[in-house]
Amino acid sequence: LSMFGPNECLEFLEASDRSRPLVVRVNTLKARRKDLAAALMKRGVRLDPLAPWSKVGLKIHESTVPVGATPEYLAGHYMLQSAASMCPVMAMGVKPGDRVLDMSAAPGGKTSYICQLMRNKG
Repeated sequence: LSMFGPNECLEFLEASDRSRPLVVRVNTLKARRKDLAAALMKRGVRLDPLAPWSKVGLKIHESTVPVGATPEYLAGHYMLQSAASMCPVMAMGVKPGDRVLDMSAAPGGKTSYICQLMRNKG
């Protein structure tokens, strides 16, 4: 309560209690977001683009199939990754040919996004 007033504190606690949406990041080295979204919707996945700031994220609302076991997932067309984990990579502004030392790479979601943005060249 010392950082927030009572109303802000309650709002924060309520927001912290809500579950975050399931988000996937499209691997643009293997698929286009539009094509992947269409393929997943055919499998019974209800989804939307993540947000205006992301060109690779899809927000999954519900699914009749396990999102982490579709043929597209197994072929590397997307990976499960929180929206918050995409932000540091976007902020880096990496490009092909850059050198990056990722000293906190586990399980590798941000690292694979870095490689994707660098088009596997760097």
